[in-house]
Amino acid sequence: MIDPNYIYSINQSVDVYRIGDDILEFYFINSRRRVTLKVTLSVIDIISTLNEKDTILEICRKNSVEFSTDVEVFLNYLLEENIIYCVTRREKEKSILSDSDIKRYDRQLNYFDSVFQKPSYEIQKRLQNEVVLILGAGSMGSGIAIQLIMSGIRKLILVDKDEVTFDSLQRHFSFKISDVGRSKVDALKDYLKSIDNNLVCETYQELVDYDTSLDKWLDKSSFVINTLDEPYIGITSLKVGRVCYEKKIPMFVAGGFDAHLMSTGELVIPDKTPCVDCYTSYFSETLKDWKPQYNISAIPDTEILKNRFEVGGLPSMSLFSVSYAVMTILNYFASDIAGAFGRGELLLDQLEINYLNITKNPNCLTCGSV
Repeated sequence: MIDPNYIYSINQSVDVYRIGDDILEFYFINSRRRVTLKVTLSVIDIISTLNEKDTILEICRKNSVEFSTDVEVFLNYLLEENIIYCVTRREKEKSILSDSDIKRYDRQLNYFDSVFQKPSYEIQKRLQNEVVLILGAGSMGSGIAIQLIMSGIRKLILVDKDEVTFDSLQRHFSFKISDVGRSKVDALKDYLKSIDNNLVCETYQELVDYDTSLDKWLDKSSFVINTLDEPYIGITSLKVGRVCYEKKIPMFVAGGFDAHLMSTGELVIPDKTPCVDCYTSYFSETLKDWKPQYNISAIPDTEILKNRFEVGGLPSMSLFSVSYAVMTILNYFASDIAGAFGRGELLLDQLEINYLNITKNPNCLTCGSV
């Protein structure tokens, strides 16, 4: 609610245009949203003199305008729409971040202010307090880690069994030639620390299989990202997701999804979204008659069982899926919602994302009773 004794200003990412005598158009630079309003001349005077120095009452007095109910209702509308913000309250909110962090994340805070209802400084502080577990440090896992650290995540747990190989340099954005032969998690940690030396990062070069206990990592995590695609992202997500559901920990699933390139993963929030078993039952039914088709005519029968089939890809394809994942995760941290979309795939020839409509299964043994 508007407090007339407080100072207010137009949001930094909002441009204001006057059209004729009585029309104001507010243009949100970050989201391209437009709000067009018919107003009185007195309101135009108030809007044009919001200066980050005077209170609303002082501005009204300077413009010989009464702080009436109509003015209050109008200003409350602008506040709810993130067109204006309270300078007085924001100065108090800023105290939860250091001056260096405010300077470092200035543009990100600007974006948060224009898109989300929650104060930007609270969102940024939450990012710093989250403990994120990333299973898999391949092109997806390492790429997500990089962007999350750039965004302000400062507590990370990395798990991967592999070492950096020469062909890793084609797919990963953090590894160098000198990293070949090192464990992926340790090489990635060094790169992440070069971005933010405040990062607290635990690394584990371990295999995650059916018998692996996840408790030692999950018990100190607040958010999980699964990118493990061996033997298959669906199988590893089922194992990890069931434990996350029991512990009420949100999980984002990222990866190849049967080698589909430029896929968008799903955010699984216990009791709010379809769980991993809902996804599994959906695909079990949808793909029950599907069989992979390979060109094996030139391969002797004795060699068919060998792993001869790999799917190609470009670094930019991984980067799309990485960026989509991080934007979805940041949206959750800022709003506690999963977003409108989930599993899908960018169809490059059409430049559009084909989403799957997956809903909670009422008969699901894991979440069906919720």
